[in-house]
Amino acid sequence: MLNTLIWLITVEAMGLAVLPVSYYLLPHLKDRGFSISKPMGLLLIGYLSWSLSVLRVIPSTTLTILTLLIIVGIISWKCMWGHRRDLIDFIVRERKILLLTEGIFLLAFLGWAVFRAHDPAINHTEQPMDFMFLNATIMSNLGPPEDPWLRGEPVNYYYFGYWMM
Repeated sequence: MLNTLIWLITVEAMGLAVLPVSYYLLPHLKDRGFSISKPMGLLLIGYLSWSLSVLRVIPSTTLTILTLLIIVGIISWKCMWGHRRDLIDFIVRERKILLLTEGIFLLAFLGWAVFRAHDPAINHTEQPMDFMFLNATIMSNLGPPEDPWLRGEPVNYYYFGYWMM
């Protein structure tokens, strides 16, 4: 339960951190990118964490990710500061669609959390392998993680999704 709450707070914080970026980049959408700011934040901060780790600049730890979140948020909001009145007017004007979007996200999140709580097994299809790669990625502070199948060798293919988790 606590991990689910931490994950929700983290995703909400990442979405807020990049909201000005999505607002600026997606002016033609009715919600100005509010609905995709959470995945955008997850991708941006995940990519920065992964890049810095693979380049051996800094290990990917909770402190690193929190620092990146704060830096991205400060830069994003600082760039938006001159247009803050536009953003505030937009939020007031479109509050119904923004609240509806947030409600749909929270409902889907809660639904999936309840579903996984009732069926936490990892015995279907490729789930054991996914769990193995997720654990290898969690154990690694520097990318790429060690390949669980081939000891001492790095995973040389699609592990970015595990990295973001």
